[in-house]
Amino acid sequence: MFFCCCTEEREGFDAVPVDGSERTPQGLIKSSPALAESMTAESGLYTVQLARGADRKWDLALEKSDVDHLMIKRMTNAVTEWNKNNATNVQISVYDRIVEVNGQRASGKELAKSLENTPDDQVALLLQRPQTRTLTLKRPGKLGIIANYMPNYSLKPWIDTIAEGLVRDWNKAHPDASIREHDRILSVNTVSNPPEDVVHQMRKPDADLEIVCLHYPNI
Repeated sequence: MFFCCCTEEREGFDAVPVDGSERTPQGLIKSSPALAESMTAESGLYTVQLARGADRKWDLALEKSDVDHLMIKRMTNAVTEWNKNNATNVQISVYDRIVEVNGQRASGKELAKSLENTPDDQVALLLQRPQTRTLTLKRPGKLGIIANYMPNYSLKPWIDTIAEGLVRDWNKAHPDASIREHDRILSVNTVSNPPEDVVHQMRKPDADLEIVCLHYPNI
């Protein structure tokens, strides 16, 4: 079983979950106490402080197609300037996801609203850097995943569901290289763009698969 759902491109953040199911947005919650340094490194977490631009806007390009995960879509002047003036371990990269805004943790959709509505001139963001993981899957057999993307908008497809199949079997056999819901699929059998071509590779029933994913550890 492999399903891929997509929606038409939409402006802003009014995209419904692409599998058609309803999701209840989480309310903002207070973050947990500061994480230990070892846990921060293991989870890929780091904090940045950004200031508004002269136009009073946040100079951030965000990818919002997965309503649960808000991520950096491309480098902007503000991000480039931050990276130039800060250590490597707190430099922002494309695909890093925003976990908290001003100490508040929520779904990606709620974080985007919080970022838009905050009156402050500076914002503190807790981000998470993904890990690259590679799966080697042997056919025959069903993959057992649902992957979603928004045409002409999503950077990469994301995993919505992992059911019984080759991917779940891989996770059980390789816990240190497992993947989970909301991870992004970078490439399949070296095909990396566009998202439509990536998922097309997974639809080939007789082909063995090398799937490279961006994995966001649970925190």
